[in-house]
Amino acid sequence: MEIKHRTETRNRTVGRLLAGAVIATLSLTPWKAEAQGVRGWVGTTVQTVQLRPLALDTVAADAIQQEEDGTLTYLGQAVSCVPQDVCTTYRPADKVTALAVTQDVSLTAWGLGVQGLSFTTMLRGRAKGGEDLVWPRTDDSFDVILGYAQLRRGPVAVRLGRQEVRSGLGFPAFDGGYASVSLGSYDVEAYGGRSMARGLREPTHEALRSLESFIPDESVFLVGGAVHGRVKTSAFTARYQRELLADRSGLVSERASVDFRSVFARARLSGSLDYDFGFEQVGKGHLTLSVPIEGGGWLVETSGRRYVPYFELSTIWGFFEPVSYAEAELRGSWSEVQGLGLWVSGGWRTYEETGATTIFRPLRDDGWRANAGVRWQASPGVVVDATYSLEWGPGSFLSSGEAAARFEPADGMTVTLNAMTFQQVEEFRIGDGRAVGIGGSLDYRIGDRATLMGGGSVLRHLDGGAAILTPWNQGRAWSGLRVLVGSDPGLSQRRNRR
Repeated sequence: MEIKHRTETRNRTVGRLLAGAVIATLSLTPWKAEAQGVRGWVGTTVQTVQLRPLALDTVAADAIQQEEDGTLTYLGQAVSCVPQDVCTTYRPADKVTALAVTQDVSLTAWGLGVQGLSFTTMLRGRAKGGEDLVWPRTDDSFDVILGYAQLRRGPVAVRLGRQEVRSGLGFPAFDGGYASVSLGSYDVEAYGGRSMARGLREPTHEALRSLESFIPDESVFLVGGAVHGRVKTSAFTARYQRELLADRSGLVSERASVDFRSVFARARLSGSLDYDFGFEQVGKGHLTLSVPIEGGGWLVETSGRRYVPYFELSTIWGFFEPVSYAEAELRGSWSEVQGLGLWVSGGWRTYEETGATTIFRPLRDDGWRANAGVRWQASPGVVVDATYSLEWGPGSFLSSGEAAARFEPADGMTVTLNAMTFQQVEEFRIGDGRAVGIGGSLDYRIGDRATLMGGGSVLRHLDGGAAILTPWNQGRAWSGLRVLVGSDPGLSQRRNRR
């Protein structure tokens, strides 16, 4: 607990120092000077969720029924019994409500006396309310998501501070440095620093052990680099990335990836592949060929992909050999008539051997999915979208549909109404019943700087006959306000020329 307290205190201190430095820079800079400026946005979001969680409860012996296959049930729900003890099942508990408030500030400042120098920051504050239901991350009141200084001179760019790199290997965040240089048709980049825990923007440390049991007990450092190339109508990126414990006593991850895309006279080809040096295996990859059919308004795409679950070497989960799969997909889209677009796709997936012991019959190792959708722009201010999906897989079945209509009843106002339904059997099942929901949202632009947003949805379960199904009944609502700060100097000059 003492280590966790010291780490949290240090992180808050670093965050406040970064935020204070940015605020001080902004406040001390004479923004009236033509070459200086700040641009960004400030947003506030409030959201609430009401649902019924599940609770374990005992069942009287005379209320239990035995099905033909020998399964014990109570009101259609499976019951577990311990010999010479009690029988238990899950039941819906009382409704609970979660309330979460998020405050975001995202700003970029430039023209600070040094040519090509800018500061970028994104800060996030959180607060919570409601009852026992806790919205994820609301116990973390403050985060510095981004906070770095950048210097760009000609073909060279350098960044220092908290930043992230987006690539086929994920979105790793780190506190450190980044440098890139453009060499004609090639760009080279290198980066490194103290790694942040994935999705948390917190240093990887023992203090996070409550979230991940096998997290390293010391900081982790990340290093990586990439080469981007462009040759005629083709482009590629080759990347290498490695994470080590701070004392270099162990490897956390080591991977490489290649991405490419090529445009031909009548087709487009794209693909990616990554390799995990830690497990000495090829990871995920895909290859997609897109071919437009002239004169018919059709675009046909065929894809092949392979997915391998990825785990860092610091966690034990990767050694359970999670099952990978390969998939083939065919998709066709049509948009010959103005304002109307249709698409349909189908895919087949096959899973590798699980290594699990089977008693009654072999496990199914393949799955199918089919999807269809339509978009109709009835007028410049009215758009209708509808989709439907079917999936059959090992241990699960999903049938779901959604429709939405977006229209603009007044200048600066957008209203969206939507409806959805789904039935999911076996895995996370809702039995023979079906869940249905309706919702709506409103966006209203206030002048040129602010946008007010809000919406809500209600989900209800129909039929099914099992008491456990009612937790699907839930309500959600949210509201938000987003205010733009500063302006784009390029757009301002363009307006002045007009």
